[in-house]
Amino acid sequence: MKKILLVLSLFMVSVFADIYNDETRLIAQGKGVMFIFESKSCPYCELLKKDFKENKEMKELSKGFNIYFINQDNQKDYVVGKTKKQETTTTLRMAFMSKTTPNIVMFDKKWNKIFQLPGYAHPAQMITFMKFIDGLHNGDYTAKDWQKYLKDNGVS
Repeated sequence: MKKILLVLSLFMVSVFADIYNDETRLIAQGKGVMFIFESKSCPYCELLKKDFKENKEMKELSKGFNIYFINQDNQKDYVVGKTKKQETTTTLRMAFMSKTTPNIVMFDKKWNKIFQLPGYAHPAQMITFMKFIDGLHNGDYTAKDWQKYLKDNGVS
């Protein structure tokens, strides 16, 4: 019985780790990147994590991203991107003016910042944002198409 519980626990950790990176090396590796600033006391942060875990389309789209949850309550040192610039939790928060949680910052695979949303995004919105960045990578869109894309997809 203990072996079964251990295997089940390891499986759940590996599924969770596939979507969420709790690393200090923040990299793209040919994928889009999301920084999600969170805090321990933020119920919307937990809801967003639940959306990523339970919404099939978000879960599938998240395979094209490295998603980093950056807990604003914990001071950590990070190595960011291909430049390997050293940052701390505080300097990242300041760089992205993250005052509320969640605060979602989305980049394409070349580290171009595409979008930032201070607050919770409903799964339909997140899916729209993620599909746009996926389309950037596939050559379907350019960054200049962002506003038109949002309008065409009912997000304005």
